[in-house]
Parts: sequence; C-alpha cells; structure tokens
Amino acid sequence: MVTRGLWNLHVDGKWYRWFHPPRGQSSSPDSPTTLRTIQQILSKSDDSKWEAVPFPTPLHFQLDYVYTVDKDAGHFIVTRWKKVNGGLYPRAQRATLASVQETPLDTLDTLLDDVVVAFKPNDSPLIHANDETDMQHLLKSFKIKSRIPARLNELQFQLFTDFVFTWRFYLDDTSTWEHSFSIFSTLAIGILRIAAWDFEIRDTDTEDLPITFSSLPRWKAPTDDIFWFHRYLIVYCKTDEISTVATKARCFVSRSTKSPEVLRGIAISIRHIALFEICDGDIICSPPIPLVTNTSALCCSPGFRILAYIFTSNPLNGLSLKSGERWGISIPTELFDMILKASTPKDLISMAQASILVEKWYYHSIPQFDGLRLQNFSLSIPCCGIRNSSSHFGVHCSICYSWSHMGCADLSTGLPSDIDRYICPECQANRPCTVLETGGIHQAYREKRELKACKVVHGGKTTDFRLRDSKPASRRPELWLIRSLGPPPPEDVSYAIFFNDIFSGLAYGFD
Repeated sequence: MVTRGLWNLHVDGKWYRWFHPPRGQSSSPDSPTTLRTIQQILSKSDDSKWEAVPFPTPLHFQLDYVYTVDKDAGHFIVTRWKKVNGGLYPRAQRATLASVQETPLDTLDTLLDDVVVAFKPNDSPLIHANDETDMQHLLKSFKIKSRIPARLNELQFQLFTDFVFTWRFYLDDTSTWEHSFSIFSTLAIGILRIAAWDFEIRDTDTEDLPITFSSLPRWKAPTDDIFWFHRYLIVYCKTDEISTVATKARCFVSRSTKSPEVLRGIAISIRHIALFEICDGDIICSPPIPLVTNTSALCCSPGFRILAYIFTSNPLNGLSLKSGERWGISIPTELFDMILKASTPKDLISMAQASILVEKWYYHSIPQFDGLRLQNFSLSIPCCGIRNSSSHFGVHCSICYSWSHMGCADLSTGLPSDIDRYICPECQANRPCTVLETGGIHQAYREKRELKACKVVHGGKTTDFRLRDSKPASRRPELWLIRSLGPPPPEDVSYAIFFNDIFSGLAYGFD
C-alpha cells in the first residue's frame, strides 16, 4: 500500500511545500528515510523542488501524513489521522529540530510528543455584549426584520455549506488559521463574498476539478485586519474585546475623509461574527454568533444567515444614503433589464455598488443564473420550504436566526409580547451545533455522507442544482469501459464561481 505524505517548510517568514506528484508518495514517520529527509532539509542538502505557497497545507483525507519543518519556530510536526470513539480526527505530534539533528536513533518515534490543544470548544474568542437588549437594538439598527428571506438567500446558504465542505481541511486545521493571517483572511473574505453575492459566475467547465490535497485557495484577500466591505466596516479579530474593536474602528474611520455619524460594522473570526455599532463615542456589540461550526458543511450557521440578511436582504442599510436616486435619462424597464442581464459579472457588481436602482434589481433577482427558478426553500425557510406571496410574514429564531412562517411557528393567532425570544423546534430540541473543533467538519460530514442540493427548474425541467467535487464525466473516458453499469452519469459542470478571476472551488451542475 502506498504511503502518501506532504512536506511543509517554514523559513524566514515564508512557507514552502513539497510532495511527490501526483499522489504524494512518501515514507512513514517510523521510517529511517523520514528522519534522513528532515536532517537533509536542515543541512540544506535536500534537492527537493519546493513550491512557494502563501500558507501551510493541512492534513487531507487523501494523505496519510503531513510533515511540517518550522525552522523559524525550531520544531518539527507530524500530523496523521487517528481514530477517536469511532471517528477520524487529526493527531499532531511535535519534536524540536535540535533533538532531530542530535539523535543517534534511526527513527523519530521516541522524539515525538503529542501537541496539546489549549483551545476549549466552549470558549468565545470574540467580543461580548452587555445584555440581550444590545442584540435586539443591533438587529433593528442593521434592519434585520422578520420578513421573508430573499430568493437569493436560498442559493447563498447552499453556496456557504458547499464552500465549507470544499475547504473543510483548511477550516478544520484551526491551529493554522488562528496563527496565520493569510489563510484566515482568505477564508474570511470568501465567506463574506458569498454573503454579498460578490463574485463572478462562468457557464464553462473548469480544469481545477477535483479539489485535492494539493489545491490551494488562491484568491486575493485583504492584507489589513480592518477594511470597508459593501458599506460596512469589517474587523478581523481573534481574541479582541470591545475596547480593542472600538479603538481599531475609531482610528480607521478618523483617517477617512467622510465619517458616518453612526458607524456599523462586523467583527469576524471564522468561528464567530459579532455586530457592533459606534455612535457618539459609545460602542454596542452583539454576543458572539457562530459562523463556522462542525456542522457547517451540512447546514447553514446562524452567523452566515445574519451576514446574508445584512448584505443581500437589506443591501441599503450600511452607511446612510440619500433616497430618490435619479438618472439623467429615462430608460424603459424592459431595456434596463436587458442591459443588466447582458453586463459582464464584474461590471454588474460594480454597477450594483454604485447605484441604488441597480442594487435593488441585483439583490431581488438571481443574478448571473439566467432562467433558473428555485422550487424549494428548505435552507432559507426550514419550517416548510415553501415561499408564496400569501405568507410573507414570519419570525426569526432568536438562537439560529432561521425564518419561519407565523403559521408554521404556531403564532398565527397573534404576536406575543416576547416575539423577539421565539425559539424554533430545532433549537428547542438543542440540536444546533455551535462548536468548531479541529477535524470536526470532516468528521461531521463522514457521519452523514450526504450533501444537500437545491431543487430548481432549469431549461423547463425540474432538477437538482448540485456541487461538483470530481471531474465531469465528459473528461473521464475510463468510465465508458465499465459497460455493465451503462453510460457514465451526466455530471457536466454548468457553472463555476470565481473570486476576482480565481476559482473559488465551487462548481455546479444539474442532475
């Protein structure tokens, strides 16, 4: 059986990697070859062709081992899969580089000690609110009302879960993104772009499938930990308290030529988000809202629902804008619609950010998916999955922020005084996951082995809009050799999603 492994190297603040293409054939940790390889790397006599990468590559299900030689920190780490209570989780062991160089032994076994993870799953690494009143004030301030989610939200929730599934090994490797700003920023901006529907969709196949252990999320990300994004201030943080977020926001805004009277923003840490508002020097913050959890590859998280409601359902509630936008010429509605549909993705996004009228059209349609109609809304309306014009009034769960019809929530007889504290049946049963553990996303997926798909009408036919995680059948001629199973399945890629011309890892087809 072939042993598969990958090597990471950290030296002078830069990351490099090497693996034996294409499958990453390697030796095991108890092999003398592995020890000799490390010693060659340290003595600079290694002749491997190292690839410069922006961040280290994590353990993948297609790999048996990941070896990390960190010259800057002075240690060597081997990560492998380990069975724990019937599940598979990454296990990291570490040795100092000094002990590796000086050992008289032939293997590493006796030098390795388990890496103890200090993070506790119940810790909340974000800012904390004073009381529940702050949260209710912020929901109203951000205009998150109990109206029915936008049609676009259903696809966004699908894209979010598929994004977490596709890059689950980077999200699962919490020790990496908690200490590497580059991968942290890359993952965070990807989630924010999906929440704002800020990406390009191409109706062509992509050669970047399937996503393997050697795939990297290479799209551009902000290099600063605070920036404007669709009229809101985004603050990247790990263990920030209220005062730190407030100080960052005030200093950043003070350097701007135009400063809003009321500043609204979002603090994000991958595990959680938090809403905040600064007015007259005072800051109000929400409690931590789970963003990426163990189950985020299977169902949408409360934090992403909030982000989608802010950027998509209510796109005009960031900085205050003058109403009544007027154009210098009068354009018939039909011609206006044709112009927008014919625009390129980048131009369309730019126009949506520059014009209130275009933005309203953009977020109340399903942009860049011409002729696609959603048939079921099980992710955005989990109570029954039905969206019809006669029942647009509903209520948000105060825990997971999922939306329910009044009738489904058994509130049709009238609004109770404590409607802000409505709890959906799923949360009453204590089922939602709020924890992100190392290896937790992949393990949760292994237990279910089922990814959801959107039920849509396309080309006049009812079908499933499904994530593609392997090569299309048209590029797999070996399938035709299996005559007993008939022709290969229709797994064409109809759409691929890009972040600024870089493949996001998300590709879709119709089944």
